[in-house]
Amino acid sequence: VVKAATTMGIVTKITPVPAVALGGMREGVTPLEMASAYGTLANAGTHAKPFGILQVKDGSGAVLFSAAPATTKAIEPAVAYLTTDLLKGVISSGTGKKAAIGRPAAGKTGTTQENSDAWFVGYTPSLVAAVWVGHPGAMTPMNNVHGIKVTGGTFPAQIWAAFMKAALSGARKEEFKQPSGLTTSQICLN
Repeated sequence: VVKAATTMGIVTKITPVPAVALGGMREGVTPLEMASAYGTLANAGTHAKPFGILQVKDGSGAVLFSAAPATTKAIEPAVAYLTTDLLKGVISSGTGKKAAIGRPAAGKTGTTQENSDAWFVGYTPSLVAAVWVGHPGAMTPMNNVHGIKVTGGTFPAQIWAAFMKAALSGARKEEFKQPSGLTTSQICLN
């Protein structure tokens, strides 16, 4: 699990404990790391190293600098697609329903003990964003914020949805592309 997380974009050193598969970590990761890792899923298993400046132009519009993101194959495209397919359910019928944005999207909620940290990390085929809600200096429970017990499916999911709707306004709705080699079967247990 630690190797996969590192390959997908987590740069914080993670202690390999059994609970890490469920997100139980001694260390904290940043929203940038989470967006980077989930971006690997959105990008069919290819990780793109995050960068801060895409392009610099001079006063006349001539390009002075243009970033070229470094990419590496992190996981198999089929694994990324199947993970995405599962994470679409978090928004359509799971804990992240408040993150629904009216277009194909996948994501994951997260909440630490005593509601001290709450996350929503999600993506479409073209955009990924991570939202963290908490207190930067301490593990302060958020059991009554405007009358709400804060979890990943409350404020973080709502903030994510508001941002994504605005950021993707006017953009065409894209489907996640299924890689070759996967087949669909319907199984009836009746």
